[in-house]
Amino acid sequence: MRKRKILVCLNLWRLKMMMYVSQGYRTAKMKPSESEKTPFEELLEFPPQKAPEITEKSTSKEIDKFKSNKIGYFIAGNLKNNTRNNSNLIEKELVTLDYDDLGNMLYTKFVNTIKEKLKGIRFILYPTIKNNLPDYGMRYRLVIDTNRSYNQKENGRLIVNLIEHIGLPCDPKSETYSQCMGLPYLNACSSEKLIVKQDGEPLEVEKWLYEPKRKENKLSFTTNYRNVGGKYTGVFLNKVIEGTAEGNRDVWLTSVIGAMLNQGVEAQNAYMMADVINQNFINPPLSDEQVNKIYLSILDKETRKRGVAI
Repeated sequence: MRKRKILVCLNLWRLKMMMYVSQGYRTAKMKPSESEKTPFEELLEFPPQKAPEITEKSTSKEIDKFKSNKIGYFIAGNLKNNTRNNSNLIEKELVTLDYDDLGNMLYTKFVNTIKEKLKGIRFILYPTIKNNLPDYGMRYRLVIDTNRSYNQKENGRLIVNLIEHIGLPCDPKSETYSQCMGLPYLNACSSEKLIVKQDGEPLEVEKWLYEPKRKENKLSFTTNYRNVGGKYTGVFLNKVIEGTAEGNRDVWLTSVIGAMLNQGVEAQNAYMMADVINQNFINPPLSDEQVNKIYLSILDKETRKRGVAI
């Protein structure tokens, strides 16, 4: 009987979801929290950190430096080897959505919309480090408690369906399975009064796993670009597998696409591979618009070099 209890305890320990944190977003290494609370409870009780040095006069470079070096980032779930990437994140807990493009929407309308769409569901809504700064406007992070963890396959439908249900423009990075998110940090233009906490029940994950209606913003095209022969090298494959999580994501993807076209990959196949590489080996992934822009730029350069019209 004692042995059975020990086994049950061990199984519960393995299934326990944890909060993992890092200092800045440039590292994939995460530190597991030692708290016995659930990730949502831990986040709910996290005291918002003050960042008075970030003001309306702060430059984009200063803000990005602060984000990459001083802000704490988190992810909740079961993370293998404490290293953040899609493969290592066995299961995830909590849904985290970033709202960065709200235009001239009033704060009260924004909050009321979230409350109405998530009636009876437990969540915390807090301003991000760029909130209310010139050229950025209102920026918020929504963290929704979940009744169970979910895997990468479920992540796509769950996040897309929630974004569609809420109906507000959401940062596409929110759909990235292993995306880490900033903890509550308040700049000089934000106060604790702007943080909204709603009590209720955790979101029932199962109810949100239906087939999404939204169409992906992928590029459709025809081209006269033709295979010029050649093979991938081990160096190239190693580069792709290693991926990138640094600030040169666009430069890195540009070099990868260029290498594929130079090695004789058909244009459409190169585009499809670029999308796969972006979603799985770039952290965080670039938006579809960025990938399309990079791809078309490289394709144009290559076709001009070969004297072939697109």
